[in-house]
Parts: sequence; structure tokens; C-alpha cells
Amino acid sequence: MLTRDFSSWYKDIHGYEPFPWQNQLADTFITNSLPDSISVPTGTGKTSIIALWHWASLQGLSVPKRLIYIVDRRLIVDSVTDYAVYLGCDVIKMRGGVTIDDSWLMEPQKPKVIVSTVDQVGSRLLWRGYGVSPKAAPIHAALIGNDALLILDEAHISTPFAETVKTIQRFQHKTLEPWHFITMTATPFTEGKAVTLTDADRSHPILMRRLSNHKLSKLRKARQDSLTHVLVEEAKRLMELSQGVVAIICNTTIKARQVFNQLSGQKVLLTGRIRPFDKDTLLETLLPNIICGSRQNREPLFVVATQTIEVGADLDFDALVTQNAPFNSLQQRFGRLDRLGELGESPAVIVHEQLDSSSDCPIYGKSLLQKTWSWLNTIATGKGKNKVVDFGINGMEATLQSSQPPIREPETLYPLTEEDIRKLRQTIPQAIVDIEPWLHGSNVNNVSVQLVWREDLQEDSSTWLETVNAAPPVIAEMMPCSLFEVKKWIGNRSVLTRDTISTGRDIRPGDIVIIPSDYGGYGKWGWEPASKDSVKDIGNQAGANFRIIGADEHTDIEQYLKDEGVIFDKPIATPYLGGLIIREANIRPKEKAVLLSKHLSEATEVSKELTDNCIVHQAVQQHDIGKQDARFQVALGASDTLLAKSSFASPYAAQVARQWSGLPFGWRHEVASVAMLPKESSELLRYLIATHHGYGRSILPLGNDVELWEQAGGARWGNMTDRLNTKYGAWGLAYLESLVRLSDWIQSKREQERGI
Repeated sequence: MLTRDFSSWYKDIHGYEPFPWQNQLADTFITNSLPDSISVPTGTGKTSIIALWHWASLQGLSVPKRLIYIVDRRLIVDSVTDYAVYLGCDVIKMRGGVTIDDSWLMEPQKPKVIVSTVDQVGSRLLWRGYGVSPKAAPIHAALIGNDALLILDEAHISTPFAETVKTIQRFQHKTLEPWHFITMTATPFTEGKAVTLTDADRSHPILMRRLSNHKLSKLRKARQDSLTHVLVEEAKRLMELSQGVVAIICNTTIKARQVFNQLSGQKVLLTGRIRPFDKDTLLETLLPNIICGSRQNREPLFVVATQTIEVGADLDFDALVTQNAPFNSLQQRFGRLDRLGELGESPAVIVHEQLDSSSDCPIYGKSLLQKTWSWLNTIATGKGKNKVVDFGINGMEATLQSSQPPIREPETLYPLTEEDIRKLRQTIPQAIVDIEPWLHGSNVNNVSVQLVWREDLQEDSSTWLETVNAAPPVIAEMMPCSLFEVKKWIGNRSVLTRDTISTGRDIRPGDIVIIPSDYGGYGKWGWEPASKDSVKDIGNQAGANFRIIGADEHTDIEQYLKDEGVIFDKPIATPYLGGLIIREANIRPKEKAVLLSKHLSEATEVSKELTDNCIVHQAVQQHDIGKQDARFQVALGASDTLLAKSSFASPYAAQVARQWSGLPFGWRHEVASVAMLPKESSELLRYLIATHHGYGRSILPLGNDVELWEQAGGARWGNMTDRLNTKYGAWGLAYLESLVRLSDWIQSKREQERGI
């Protein structure tokens, strides 16, 4: 029985009632029949899916504990996070380049919103989480792959990942908790059970304005040698008409820079070849002038961009000039024009480049562009230079009823197979697997690498690896660029990639290429290969380990941090080749002895907070029984009472006790615990106990106690784990083992916090 209907709850928070399609979606939460896709136009409130989940969770409806909102644009991660916080959700932001909050792992039973990117979520789902240790990887995979609602926004730009998740759905034939995947897009794209606009939406006063506005685009051809001139000419003409924000969207970075250089007045350049941190900083400055709702106070501005701006924050342009592109790309670009329908009618121009017989478009292909241009001319109204196409939502929908545009050939996808999953779930030792194709596919025409500039790389390149390892680069400071362009630009100069010093000739697809700042190649607006100026090292700002380059023991660290406006709680400095690394002191409280019986009993109670699964409770109750071994108790410093944890005054004392104990090197108490189980114990119980420290998922650790290993079933362990993965599914089995491990983690944390 609902205590609050969605419509009134939503109105109390937002100040207005939800749109009809949002109420329709609320019904699917009530009936536990969530859709497979949501296809509604830009500006109609797709992000409200978070509000719907939050309301359903508050009502006690059967919904997954975690809503994981995935979008392949870092800036949107921030805006979606802000919205979830505004709703009152418990929110975790997980994106590259910032400190990732893993506190959600310790509360798997509580509702959470996790806002992240394809890279961060996808790598964790596939047991190869960026920045996640192999021991912890199964827990990340389990909590994302169980009891979660995955929302993939703008799914049309993340097709490979969408297909990967759908494949995982098929393999999850033994899902223990509710798990669902919904794709969202503003393009006409539906699959399975879909939510789309209703007739009631189309007559809604707010939506009607957004749907019925006209975006009249003139069609114009340009020769290859005059394309830049035509784009600039049309941009200036539209600026005279609108005196607002005019967007010029080009298909390549080179063309965007050429247009940018020929424009005068207030202007910005936004391309994909810019470090994410720099792009976010730039957009944060621009947003007040180009975001929805800013029209009354905005000043004239040219925004020159590539297709990377198609999916971004709620950007809103007054006029648009765009190169011809495939229909779905055009539709995304026009979605940023008069986004809220405030103008009613807005001007635009589509410019088609007439390529000569020896030229092609590396991004979209000449053939598709020519077919699209022919289609645009077919649906255009008017004649000659007065031909226009209405890209308004209602206008285009009416056109599509009778004429379908040419479509882009689907990109090459790499299906996830059972053999792939076998390799991925092997975390210790970790099987080497390239997960990139399952996240982003592979486009041979767009093979890229990531460039990182560092100021502390000395002239002697043999020191570079040690220097970089002291502060490994993060995603926010990596600039994506074409492999072939980078190889040509680097030439014979030294680079650090794959932990090896090499030259431009040796760079491979997907490499992270680290180079000295004085190589140049980067400017205010991103990639600028002709620039010789030293490039600013942004590692500190982007989230890498904080460095004071060139500092030594005489440096006044506190004054330096104060001057930089950086706050560290109890900073400590560690020397490295380039200067000093600054970290916060991690002062661990003195560990106290913990009784084994008390730890097992209370950890079992924790497991009952997380799940009602009896086999998990049983595994937690017995996970540490191997610690009863007399030798292990000597190592813990026990006297007449069995301990789970020691209370040695120093690491040296613990080391001495371990040597006295006589325990073989590599001995593990998990293996001893399994060996102590009755012979009739189930395979699942044995597995859950053996894996509670991250080992034993495929191979049982041998150590130097072969007899103990044989008693635990080590020789048959691999076959047993295969059977269990087949029975419960790879993610389902990982979920069960994670509940055991988290029960142990949570109890250990409580013991430390209360100082028992």
C-alpha cells in the first residue's frame, strides 16, 4: 500500500507536477515491470528516473538497492550527482580523476545512487576496476552486477557497453537479487518494453512548447577548399540575427580549429582533444552563459565545437551552424538549439562539404554523408537557396512518418563469451584481458591514445618510470588523440608507455603516453601540435598524488600548501625523484586483541543485517575457525584464550611471534578453515569460506603446507569452482562471497572503532 503517490511527492520537491510519461514510468515501478528503454526527446526530463527510483525505494517497493546512473560525459556526472543530492538521495560520485568514495561497499543493504561513467562502472562490472585491487575486484563486480538498476544515458553513443550489459543479463540465469538494465536516449530508439511520449505529453503546456518549436535549417553546399569560409560566413550571419550564443559544430578537430581561428569577438573552442579537467574548468566558466535558463542574461558568444558537444550538460544555443553528419548526430546537435522552446523559432544552417573523388570523411565516411545530404534535400521545403528542414521535435517526427533517413553502419561489436567470463572472473592470479572492446568497441578509423604531460620528467629518461610511479596519472589529465597523429608528432623523441621508455614509433593503440611538459603540443583550447610552449602539469589539480616539484627537506611545506590553497589534515612529505609527495598522515589506532568466538558471533549478526541467505550466515559463522591452529595462536600472541586478532605493541613483535609460531611460509587460515569442515559440507560453503580474503576463487592457495591443501580439496578446487559458477552464475557467486567478506569487513571496522 503506497503511503504517497508519485505525482504529489514529485510536485512537493520540484514545485510542479511530473510529465505524463513520468507518471507512466512510476506505474512500472509499482507493478515491478520496469521497461528496457526510455526514448524521450531532449529537454523532457530523462534524469527524473532517479526521482522515480528514490520515491519507489521510500515507498518500500521491490526495487534494487543501488541505482547506477552511467553516462559517458564527466560533466554530466557532476550535474546528475547534484540532482540526486537535491532529491535527498545517498549519492556516490565515481569518475576518473577524483578520489573515489568506496564507502558504499560497506553498506550494501542501504539504498544508494552511484553516478559514474562507462569506464568506471564497466571496468568494475568486468572484474578489472580502474584503481581497484584484484583482491577487492570481485566485490565491486558483485555489487554492480546484483541488486542494482543500471541506467545508461545517451545509450546510442555507448553501443558496445550496452551490448555487453545485455549479454551479462543473459548469463545471469541465477540472479539472487533484482537486477535490471535500462537504456535512455533522446534519439528515436526503442527496444523491448519501452517508455515513450504519450498523447498527454504532447498536449502538456510545458512540453508542448518544447516539442512544437521550429528549428529551421537552411541547406548549403560548400567546396572542399571553401568549407571553412562558408561555416564562418554563416556563423557571422546568424550572430547578426540572434545576438546570442551561436554554435558551430564541425566533424573534425582540425576543421573546428580553422573555423575558430577565423572568427573574431567572444569565442570558445570545445573539442574532444582536451584534458577532461581542462574541459570541465572551461565549461564551468561558460555554463552561466550557455546553459538552459540563461537566455535573459547571456552575451553574444561563438561556441565552436566538434561532435563531442552533442551530449553534454543542458546547453542551450540561440542559433546553429553544423557540418552535415549522420541523422542521429544531427538530431543530437539540434537538441541543443532552443532546448526549452523559449524562442519558438530558431535559425540554423547545415553545410555539406563537396569532397573530391580522392577524399573521404574519416569520421563518418563520404558515402553516408552524401546519402544523408540527398535525403535532407528530399524532405526540405522551399526551393533553391530557400530550402529548409525543420529539426523541431514535432516537425521531424512528422517527417519521419513518411521518410526514413539513411542509417550508419553498426560498429564492430565484440560479444562477451563464456570463455571471456572465465578469464575475467579469475582475479588472483589475474588473467590478462583487454576489456576496452567491451566498453567502447573498436573503430579502426579512430584508434586513439592518451597523452599526459608531466613537468617533473628529467632529461635522463631512465628515471621517468620511477618518477611517474610516485604519482600515477589519472583520467582527468589524459588527453585523447589519434594514434597516427601522435606517432607523427612525437617522432623519435622519448616517451614513457607501458612502463617502458620508447619512442613515437613504438606507441600502440590504447597506450597512455607520458611525455615531458617541455615537448609542447597543447594550448588553452587543447591539442595544439604546432605549439612549442611548455604544457602545464595538472596532475595535482586533477587528482594524482600531490607533488611539490623541485622541493627538498628545506622546503616550507605548510607555507607552500597555504599559498596554493590546498588543505591536508596532518600532511607528511615523502621524497621522490622530482621533489616531494604530500599525503595525509594515516595514523592507525593501536590494534586491540579480539576474541575469536566474539568475532565470529558478531560477524554472523552483521551478515543477518545484509541478507537472509542461510548459507552466507553459516559461512560467516565458520570463516575463521582455521585460526584455532595452535601455531596461528602463537603468531597472534594468545595465551589461554583463542584470538581472532592480535594486540602486539609493534610490528617487530608481531614478526618475531610469527617466526616462533612455526607456521609454514604462505600458510593461510582460510584454507585451514575449509580443511576443518565436515566432509559432508556443501561445495558452496567451502567456497565461501575459502574466498573471504579474495583468494581461492579459481585456485586454492598452496602455501608450504601440502597436506592441509589436500585436506581442503585443493586438487579438485578448479573443477568445483567451475561447477559453482555454472550453478549460480559468475556474478551471482561473486555476490554471495562478497556478502561473506563484507560481513567480516564491517565487523572488523566496528571492532576497531569501538576499541574492544
